[in-house]
Amino acid sequence: MALKKQTIRGLENITLNGKQTTKEELITLSEGWSEKEEGVVRKILKQGGRCKVGDDSISVIRPVGEDYSLARR
Repeated sequence: MALKKQTIRGLENITLNGKQTTKEELITLSEGWSEKEEGVVRKILKQGGRCKVGDDSISVIRPVGEDYSLARR
């Protein structure tokens, strides 16, 4: 199962191997990942941080000081 566009919000600064990446590129890459690897990347997309999947290094920088929670108030 691959990532979906909904999983990748437009609020993140995502880099793949040190270069800015697109949603489509990340989705295409995710088609070859195991469930465990996909789960790790989903967590990184939510929280920010970095991880390594195979030979690829993924880094996600979340905006600071803003509440981008999807929960209604």
